[in-house]
Amino acid sequence: MQAFRLARPKAFKVTIPKYTLTKYCYSTRSRNINDSPSFKKIALVGVIGTVIFVQAVKSLDKSKPKNTYSEEEFENVMMGLRRRVALFPAGQLKLTFIAPGVSMKKVAIEKDAKLISPREVVEYYRSLPNDKYQALLEDIRSSHDPETYFYDLPKGLLVMLIGRYMKENCKTGDAVYIVDFPKDIQDAIKFENEVCVVDKLYVGKTGENTDLAKYYQTVNKVESV
Repeated sequence: MQAFRLARPKAFKVTIPKYTLTKYCYSTRSRNINDSPSFKKIALVGVIGTVIFVQAVKSLDKSKPKNTYSEEEFENVMMGLRRRVALFPAGQLKLTFIAPGVSMKKVAIEKDAKLISPREVVEYYRSLPNDKYQALLEDIRSSHDPETYFYDLPKGLLVMLIGRYMKENCKTGDAVYIVDFPKDIQDAIKFENEVCVVDKLYVGKTGENTDLAKYYQTVNKVESV
């Protein structure tokens, strides 16, 4: 009898395409790179921001006067000018506030002290030819009471102008009295943060219970006259 031999089954080889995993990883990496901002894009944004700021400052220049000036416009400029440190470090000046309504006859002024009036400061820069705030101050004065318009300036402008004036006219060791200032606690806080720490505040009897007086009472710097 003839013997039959069973044929050995052939082995099947499963081949996984090598490119599948590689292609997946590559496409993921490519997508992540494209999603991330490049240094060139970041630099471009910075340049654009600088140009916008410069144009905002120039808009206040007399050489490019405008018919109207909003508080928002001035605030945009102030955001780029805010200082991280005061103009005068603590102890450099002996500074006194004399609140609005207080008679100068009731205040003992030191000899050779410098007296600064917000009105005189604002008028000085309004009359200064080619000053970048001259046109703005002229515009505000024309639409408000000329005797009190310096109290109607955009937020922060009066403090900035007084600080600028002090920087130009005061030196270490000076005794400085600012009369008819500050009008409110907001100006007082901004002044101390950006210009100089105050040593004393004079208030009248009617101003003893104001927020301004209470603020300085907490540090024993109030004198009622």
